[in-house]
Amino acid sequence: IRMVTGVQTCALPISIVKIRIGQSKIRQQLISKECKCKICGINQEKFLIASHIKPWSKSNDFEKLDLDNMFLLCPHHDSLFDKRYISFDDEGTIIISENVTETTKMLMNIRGNIKIKISEGNKKYLEWHRNNMNK
Repeated sequence: IRMVTGVQTCALPISIVKIRIGQSKIRQQLISKECKCKICGINQEKFLIASHIKPWSKSNDFEKLDLDNMFLLCPHHDSLFDKRYISFDDEGTIIISENVTETTKMLMNIRGNIKIKISEGNKKYLEWHRNNMNK
């Protein structure tokens, strides 16, 4: 819980605060493992986001902190992934929602031939992600 000029800015239970604090540690673990956007390769740490595959709000306590439930993404690709306009099959090939225009694909550097490396552990989360895609 953080105080700003005497005003409490967070009223979350201690267990949730501990989990959220744990997220910065998870981000650092992801960065030490592979310090680049999984999709485009941007490698400036300050532009990388630890993005949950199965959203934090839908995950149990284990899933919230499971490294297999996260990708490092740049802000553009995090936005598309988080809103479920893109996902990946079990081989790592990108799946793009029909709701993404050709102009957006071009400007956000999203092509149908993008393939990323995924782990066995990523697959169960990606299955959830695909089943809840914004088609």
